[in-house]
Amino acid sequence: MTVPNVTIVVDVLNGFCKQGNLASPRCDAAIPKIRDSIEERRRAGDQLIFLADTHDPNDREFEVFPVHCVRGTVESEVVPELQPLLRDATLIRKRRYSGFFETDLEARLRAAHPEQVTVLGVCTDICVLHTVADLRNRDYRVVVPASAVETFDGPGHAGALGAGSSQGSPGRPPALVREPLDII
Repeated sequence: MTVPNVTIVVDVLNGFCKQGNLASPRCDAAIPKIRDSIEERRRAGDQLIFLADTHDPNDREFEVFPVHCVRGTVESEVVPELQPLLRDATLIRKRRYSGFFETDLEARLRAAHPEQVTVLGVCTDICVLHTVADLRNRDYRVVVPASAVETFDGPGHAGALGAGSSQGSPGRPPALVREPLDII
């Protein structure tokens, strides 16, 4: 029996893609590629886990970022284009950048024993980056398709893509991903 791999879909929510203080046309435009990557991983037999940034109205994160993705609002919901994929997935609500902070993600991954974890979604330089770092800190083999992650602005996206790969050279930081996939 083969062990299924896991795909984590990070924060592809209305509040980052469709409406609200942090909604970005860049993130919205990435949805078709993110969906294609999810479908590809699903066909490969991956277990799907969606992470959803969800805050209480008085969350301290709002000292750093504008109010966004408040619990019970449309902003905190997965975008309509991905809603049908939730039927066969686990949805984990989180309140911090990493999907591991005060959630059951670690227990779910431990139970799944994946050989590989693929990470897709938004925002590359915030929640994707922190979740990938925490996966690597737990010794998971991580794959990030560069075409299936996005953030608010080009420099943040490019900076995050240049932050986490196991490959690098003197004077140049290693990259989080390279097209089409990089294992870090």
